[in-house]
Amino acid sequence: MSRDIETLKLIQTSFPGRDPLIEKAFNDTRSFTDLCEDYRKCFAALHRWKRRTTAEASRRHQEYTDLLMELGREIETWLEDAETESPPTNRRTA
Repeated sequence: MSRDIETLKLIQTSFPGRDPLIEKAFNDTRSFTDLCEDYRKCFAALHRWKRRTTAEASRRHQEYTDLLMELGREIETWLEDAETESPPTNRRTA
């Protein structure tokens, strides 16, 4: 599975009920795509640290948990703005 498809599926699963909006934004808006990719990377890192049992792992797990929540709020805000027809700029150009 390509990274783009993996990222898109993760976002659609994490923010259910908005699949068409997410897919369109993901394909059309570079800033949204980058935000989603950051979310996927953070999600993966969180799960890597979760499997470890050191003191550092515990700290890192908390850091990535906080970061994932922050990125999730950014995505949620982006989607809410897009639903009200005022999406952020930075559209991809062909």
